[in-house]
Amino acid sequence: GRAPGGGRSEFGGRGAQANGRGGFIEPLPDDDLQKAYAPTYFPGVGSINEARPIALGVGQETLDVNFNLLLVRTARVSGLVRNPDSSPSTSGQVNLTPEDVRAAGRGQIGINFSGRIEWDGKFSIANVPPGRYVLRARGNDTESPQYAVQPLSVSSSDIDDVALILYPGATIAGTVTFEGGDPPDLAQVRISAPSAESGSIGPNPNARVEKDGRFTLDGVPAGLHWIRSGGQLRGWYLKAVIVDNRDIVDTPIELSASQKVNDVNILFTNKRNEINGTVTNEQSIPITDFTVLAFPTNPALWRPLSRQIMTARPDQNGKFQIRGLPPGDYYLATVDPAEQGEWFEPAFLDQQRATAARIRLGDGDVTTHDFRIVTR
Repeated sequence: GRAPGGGRSEFGGRGAQANGRGGFIEPLPDDDLQKAYAPTYFPGVGSINEARPIALGVGQETLDVNFNLLLVRTARVSGLVRNPDSSPSTSGQVNLTPEDVRAAGRGQIGINFSGRIEWDGKFSIANVPPGRYVLRARGNDTESPQYAVQPLSVSSSDIDDVALILYPGATIAGTVTFEGGDPPDLAQVRISAPSAESGSIGPNPNARVEKDGRFTLDGVPAGLHWIRSGGQLRGWYLKAVIVDNRDIVDTPIELSASQKVNDVNILFTNKRNEINGTVTNEQSIPITDFTVLAFPTNPALWRPLSRQIMTARPDQNGKFQIRGLPPGDYYLATVDPAEQGEWFEPAFLDQQRATAARIRLGDGDVTTHDFRIVTR
């Protein structure tokens, strides 16, 4: 269900202007309330978690996918954002995210409930449909951003007294270790902590690694986060993230405001796992219009930002190559490139494993697998 875009519609003979956030606004003469089309998902539900998937094959056309949009009364959410010393914040952003979006990366069509923190600390978000939300704020008054998070229940009445107090983000500090050879230029290595939850606000902070291998990552908002690396690693791959003698490389760390996590050890390896192969038809003619998808056999790792999910497109000779997967057991399948947005979706991956090949990667393994596609 695609939310309406710009344009006009008619409600009982009166014009209604699109609100630019995926809904139409209808002024009501009896009061100041407004109506708008809420984000709606097939077969006509207001929550993405209640939506019903539609299966489409390569080149398949599905008709009669019909459902009604939900027309609801909306509200305005406004309030004041203050710094820890109670002074008003002078700049930043606020946003509202539906509480029932369970996983990062699962956005809702038509939702863009956001606003700006004005010079006097005030903010306002209009045309919010009823529901349970998480209100987030990011203040930019200080060198490192400050944050606030608050659950909020919205009905058809305006909410004009929301008070948010910003707090400093968490700090993650530690060292990097490169096993098995000379490290890359440390000045080109970055450490970040992307959110493992939906609704993160603003860019992810990142830290530069110093010459002695130490890093300090400031301004990380409270919540669940992965610890990840970036920059120019030149053949090095993330192997482990050790916190309190435990490897959390594939487990998000929960942070609170102003928390300090020290002595983190991030390990890299230059032992590269690699999957090579070809994609051809029955006559051994190269096929290039498929994507090769590798994903773990463990469903617990089927999630956004998973290190165990990678893809590759065959070249003109039908050859493909996937590098840098961690050791483990994997499924290998060919999928339609148009399904790119579903590669981290558990339901999609569950469908693929029925016909997928299964492989095991050790430390530094090079594995070959060829696909023969039946085109008749």
